[in-house]
Amino acid sequence: MTIARSEIYFVNLNPVQGREQAGQRPVLVVSIDEINRLPLVVTVVVGTKGASISRDYPTNVRVTA
Repeated sequence: MTIARSEIYFVNLNPVQGREQAGQRPVLVVSIDEINRLPLVVTVVVGTKGASISRDYPTNVRVTA
């Protein structure tokens, strides 16, 4: 499987630690393709509906469908 920057995948994020997002979630690949070709680490941004977020934080980015 080739993982590429800017692609979205649905990933099972279990098991989790602490307050990490759990379950099946969309993730956006943000790491560069040179890193993605290595079998080490891929950096992603996890998507969520945000229904339980009571306010916006500077680190939150809202994306409309």
